[in-house]
Amino acid sequence: MADIHPDLTTKAGRKRPRFLQNGSPYIIFLIGLLAGAIGITSFSPYNFWPSYFVTLIAFTTLVISSSTAKTAFWRGTSVGLGFFGAGISWVFVSIDTYGQVGDIVATLITLLFVLVITAFWSLSACLSWYLIQRFKNIPPALLIAFSLLLGEFARSHLFTGFPWLLPGYSIQETWLYELLPIGGIWLTSAIVVITACLIPGRLFSNHSHAALIIIMIAAWSSGLYLHYFPEKWVTQTGTIKTTLVQGNVAQDLKWQRSTASESLAYYEKATQEHLDSDLVVWPETAITYLYQQVKPFLAPFRKELVDSNTTLITGVPDYDTTKKTYYNAMWATGNGHGLYYKRHLVPFGEYIPFSSIIGPILDIFGMPMSSFSPGKEHQPDLNVGPWKAAPFICYEIVYPEQVRKRVHDSDFLITISNDGWFGASIGPWQHLQIAQFRAKETGRYLIRSTNTGVSAIVDENGKIVSEAPQFKRTTLTSDVKTFKGLTPYVQWGYWPVLLLLFIGFILSYASNRIISKRLISEKKSHLKRRIYT
Repeated sequence: MADIHPDLTTKAGRKRPRFLQNGSPYIIFLIGLLAGAIGITSFSPYNFWPSYFVTLIAFTTLVISSSTAKTAFWRGTSVGLGFFGAGISWVFVSIDTYGQVGDIVATLITLLFVLVITAFWSLSACLSWYLIQRFKNIPPALLIAFSLLLGEFARSHLFTGFPWLLPGYSIQETWLYELLPIGGIWLTSAIVVITACLIPGRLFSNHSHAALIIIMIAAWSSGLYLHYFPEKWVTQTGTIKTTLVQGNVAQDLKWQRSTASESLAYYEKATQEHLDSDLVVWPETAITYLYQQVKPFLAPFRKELVDSNTTLITGVPDYDTTKKTYYNAMWATGNGHGLYYKRHLVPFGEYIPFSSIIGPILDIFGMPMSSFSPGKEHQPDLNVGPWKAAPFICYEIVYPEQVRKRVHDSDFLITISNDGWFGASIGPWQHLQIAQFRAKETGRYLIRSTNTGVSAIVDENGKIVSEAPQFKRTTLTSDVKTFKGLTPYVQWGYWPVLLLLFIGFILSYASNRIISKRLISEKKSHLKRRIYT
């Protein structure tokens, strides 16, 4: 019976690119590198969204044309290495500039980090190849898309996760951006990946892609509809006059005693000039003294804040004398209160994984930044007068689930950061873009206060209302609107994505199963005719 089963792997009359089957593996690897690197221009600060589709189309084509799982693995590696090598090159800036380990060691550490992140794409390519061989009635495009999404999900969660440069971030300038309140970054990521995989999948396989094409047309059309006829998921409840203070303190001087005193004096003076604001925000670790040290020192200043009905929120390190552990904290004082400890710490920035093994780079970012401990999962919001602010420190804003779970009872989002580690690289702009997505997903204004920029106010649609220039000591004042109500994404989480994939698999399998049976029937009829003739 094996002789009459149809082969849906290749497209009759549309052979796979001969060069990718017989060409030099080194040249193909180089092509993968270049295709991967091109994709980074889809993200901030470039925002040329079609280029990421080039990356995914190349990835899919290379996997489909692979003759073995090993070949698929290395081809997936080439694309991932190009993409992440270009996309997170800002890691080198912080290590080389402030790590005091030299260019060679900084390069090796950065390369090691890129290779670890790339491994998820390598394994996705390998898994895709096996799934294509196993499930003949499902289009390779869908299997590759599923494998890549699974790899991206694993990258976002394993070992504390690194959910940076997810596929969905590439479409900020397209209609798909409007789907964020429905399914969040994972819904847009799924649509981007499936759409891109469809192109080579349609060209180089004999499967029916009608179901997937219809689903993708419906998804893009839904975004188009919401673009012209926006849905109001949340309701405005008030307005807070807010001032951000951007200290622009040099990173290599930040923790010095003389600098700590001078910068604190600046923050105080800048705040006193804006006591007509309801809220003043200082960036992450704007205060480099410990919380216990600075709290009594700022008591007179706190009275000024209370008298003017102004809340101050600032970053400050804290130390638990009982547990003998440091925390990266966000503190609300004046006409507000609350102390929040950062939950998701930056590996090698705020803590050192396997510190006993990696001893030589323990001081890569200096004390106490490399010895923080994570805060508890369930912590209350910060109170700003009668309002509640959902707090996120720096890296935490990249975790969509953490933001989604905290926003239920909050009036707005606030994130403080110190992107001075990354200089004039693309890192701070990518970080700001990610924050914009959190605002759009949750239907909340977002306040982003940073040391060197980019400090900004983002509205509930993910649009920047006002923005301070980078590398300038300045203040930024703007109105922040408060909202109540929950977007579908905040209520449902991943369910729209799972539903999309489920429908895609069921309809694709059913349509290709029907085609497979028809082809088998036609072959049987052909054999019978040959026998009788």
